[in-house]
Amino acid sequence: MDFKIRRDVLLDGVQKTLGIVEKRTTMPILNNILLKAGEGRIRIIATNREIVLIADYEAEIAVPGDITVSARKLYEMIREVPAETLHFTLNDTNWITMSSGRIRYRMPGISAEDFPKVDEMEAVPLYRLSAEMIRDLINKTYFAMSTEEMRVNLNGTLIETEKDGDRSRLKLIATDGYRLSVAAADAGSAEFLQLEKGIIVPRKAVGEIRKLVEDEGKEVEIGARKGQCLIRSGNVLLKVNLIESDFPDYRKVVSMDRGTAVELDRAVFIQSLRRMGVISNEKYSGAVLRLTKGKMLLTSTNPDIGEASDEIEIDYNGKEVEAAYNVHYLIDAVEAIDDEKIVFEMRDALKPGTVRPAGPDGYLCVIVALKV
Repeated sequence: MDFKIRRDVLLDGVQKTLGIVEKRTTMPILNNILLKAGEGRIRIIATNREIVLIADYEAEIAVPGDITVSARKLYEMIREVPAETLHFTLNDTNWITMSSGRIRYRMPGISAEDFPKVDEMEAVPLYRLSAEMIRDLINKTYFAMSTEEMRVNLNGTLIETEKDGDRSRLKLIATDGYRLSVAAADAGSAEFLQLEKGIIVPRKAVGEIRKLVEDEGKEVEIGARKGQCLIRSGNVLLKVNLIESDFPDYRKVVSMDRGTAVELDRAVFIQSLRRMGVISNEKYSGAVLRLTKGKMLLTSTNPDIGEASDEIEIDYNGKEVEAAYNVHYLIDAVEAIDDEKIVFEMRDALKPGTVRPAGPDGYLCVIVALKV
């Protein structure tokens, strides 16, 4: 194998694999990426068996070939070379040399034959979407996914599609059992991807998709087949193994009885919540919110740290309502909203509170109440 490639191109390509390659594994080959040189391009493949990344980059190929090398070490080497072009060669003992001018690195590779077999580019129908829309939906739900490994069905985001007249809607839902976040957006014509049943994309894969749509162009393509979801952006394809489990029936929570709703200035509410957050720690992170005539009172008391109180002027003349919530959950929910105004809905008897934009946005976050 012998090829030349632009440094910035390869650096970006290898960097995209770093969140996928395994740091701790009983299979050392999963620390590596597969480099395949041929037909005027370098193909980079990375996998942890749950996620596969395949990316193509233009290169000057003198001798085709393939090899696997440590993703992290290759990235570090490329990062330290101040050159526009890098030259790679592979010898008969699977040692790869990267050089540019007087700079030269050599590193051992592992034969491509030992790399997990990857079905590279199957004919799966892909549907075009705005990258900004995908990014927005993920940002509005990512924080609500569970991090508890035992709760497999909650360790990801549920993706659903539904028809709305002659249009389609794409919906993302995430919950950790203490909060539920739902975000939906117009996906275009009714010919968009139709899912008979929602699919659950694992948490790590959702993070990789979020990075992909942040880094790439204005459009992405999405597709699904039994057990897999595919996302393509430019020259990069992500293939994700889905979580084969049943997601909780979130519709029962979303359709609960209406509560007492007040409109708040988003920035003011976040600032007040952060003041309450100063008093929180790992043992206690609750804040009591009380609605009274013309104002919302916020208080937080932590025996180990101290007390905090604040009040926000609001347009409210109803009965007094009080409830306590995890202040960090409230902050996450409000920060996901772009509108200047939000609606916060409270309920009595330890029933959940709800955060949503004041305008039509397709976003809703439900947060359980705490015992005071």
